Amino acid sequence: MKAAKKKVFVPVVAVLNMKGGVGKTTLSANIFRVLFERRQVRTLLLDLDPQFNLTQALFTRSSYDELKKHNRTILPVMEPASTVGLFDVATSTIPAPSAASLTVSLRHFVKYPNIKLDVIPGDFGLVKYSLMNDSKKLDKVRDRFLRFIEAEKENYGIICIDCNPSSSFLTLCALHACTHILAPVRPDRFSMLGLEILSQFVESLPSIATKPQLFAVLNGVRRGGKDSVATAVEAELRAHPTFASRTLINVVPETGVLKAKTDYTGFATDKKGGWSKTVRAEVSLVADELAKKLGL
Repeated sequence: MKAAKKKVFVPVVAVLNMKGGVGKTTLSANIFRVLFERRQVRTLLLDLDPQFNLTQALFTRSSYDELKKHNRTILPVMEPASTVGLFDVATSTIPAPSAASLTVSLRHFVKYPNIKLDVIPGDFGLVKYSLMNDSKKLDKVRDRFLRFIEAEKENYGIICIDCNPSSSFLTLCALHACTHILAPVRPDRFSMLGLEILSQFVESLPSIATKPQLFAVLNGVRRGGKDSVATAVEAELRAHPTFASRTLINVVPETGVLKAKTDYTGFATDKKGGWSKTVRAEVSLVADELAKKLGL
């Protein structure tokens, strides 16, 4: 009799802070792009934000329109294709389609073509879940999403969920699915408040028995430490009774290289020239530290 195959732990990381504008999408794209390359691990990026900024950063409008036309977005993961409209949900016992039928592979290794960086694009249609209060139907949507994530753990070494900055139904889906939270914190007082609210929210959720492990990462730190407010916020975070041990040592410095630009589509860490090499090295330090925390 063959021995049962040992199940490999697959980290599912929700990139989340209750405050917007902290760089969730920037870090979802670039930290996991670099982590994919440095750890050579098959990676899945999910855009679960109705604003789908991650998708807009990585795809041109024409390529996205083509994907949307063929239902290759996150929406079929949540519910089957239907004509129910924006104020209702189509439910079905049929499982969500596989990631293989929805993803776009943006990177792979020539030597190891099966090790890919895959993306499931976002969809504004996700906004419908904030317009509904039918808990029975929403529970079915969440369960379908969770079964999808569980099934795809067989195909990926890490899954990243780029979340919306609020305590919404979609946030709850991500929190039920994830094993870890990566919370970007900008060096300002309100980002700290967003982190504290997030932590309290997660800890108070009775429906999640095993709480995801939370890590914070400072993003947008000025080089040279000349900003007194930023310095004070970082000092507060690193001395915080809850977050000190959960804050990554390495930071993502403030840089124009990582900012989204209308004339550039793709991962900012792939840019050439100027400060790009320096920024990539800095992001690599964060990616390596996070990978160790995740056991990769």
